[in-house]
Amino acid sequence: MCLAGALGPTPGRQFHIWATDISTRVLRAAQRGIYPSGRFDDVPEAWRRTYLLRGQGASQGFYKIKPQLARSVEFARLNLIEPFPDQQPFHIIFCRNVMMYFDKPTQQKIVERLSGCLERGGYLLVGHSESLTGIEHALEYVRPATYRNHKPEKAGKPWR
Repeated sequence: MCLAGALGPTPGRQFHIWATDISTRVLRAAQRGIYPSGRFDDVPEAWRRTYLLRGQGASQGFYKIKPQLARSVEFARLNLIEPFPDQQPFHIIFCRNVMMYFDKPTQQKIVERLSGCLERGGYLLVGHSESLTGIEHALEYVRPATYRNHKPEKAGKPWR
């Protein structure tokens, strides 16, 4: 909603979100795009009218993401410790509240791989309770939980 609101109403798909999780159950729920209305209490009314369908009958008390917004999101299972599929470099990667589940050597490998998936100038955002302290990386610290890829792009595919 934030991206769609910021980019404005122009024809065609302006952005693509690749939403991943290791849990197929979580992915199925997210793909349905149906959420309790209370999750949108802090969302401006104009955004709710623009991007959500209000449930009626048995669906009362729920919202569904409108198809034109839902089409901008692709859901996929991803295990951060397995090889990543080939993708274009990303402008931004949100890897929030995940690193805490891994030991430092595994965190090191994940951060190296994620930073290789960022385009030059791209951002990696981690959870506010997480940091990359103690992990060697080529990212520039911007502020807590926010890091920027400022290194030149490597030749070849950044995903392996």
